Amino acid sequence: MEPHPNVERIKWEYQAFAEGDFSGLAKLFSEDAVWHVRGDTPLAGEYSGCEAIVEFLRRLAHATHESFMIEVHDIIANDQHTVVLAHTTVRLDDRTYTVIEVHDIIANDQHTVVLAHTTVRLDDRTYTADEVHVFCTNE
Repeated sequence: MEPHPNVERIKWEYQAFAEGDFSGLAKLFSEDAVWHVRGDTPLAGEYSGCEAIVEFLRRLAHATHESFMIEVHDIIANDQHTVVLAHTTVRLDDRTYTVIEVHDIIANDQHTVVLAHTTVRLDDRTYTADEVHVFCTNE
């Protein structure tokens, strides 16, 4: 069975982020896209519109000295939702946070429309988005 077309599109999004290709990323989000970042940190909030989302991703890369790495484990997709299971690592100085995340992506035919993520677990410890974002913003 062939993978759903959204699987390939989402792979491109993650690859563009990994390569720092923010102009490429901008082409993959709809103009009215919304990215929900939960928590109570400088990076938390709702980013509305393609430009705001790309700026958030630039800030995230800058705050982590470009050490923010996402290893995609699985992508499950249908016409409305794409779910990504990913292993995320951030390294700053002598500290490393490694978490498993679930990203829920709602897409239309060509663009990401809504993205939300949940940090799940690692080594019997649950990290919240706040912990990871505070780690990223407290240098």
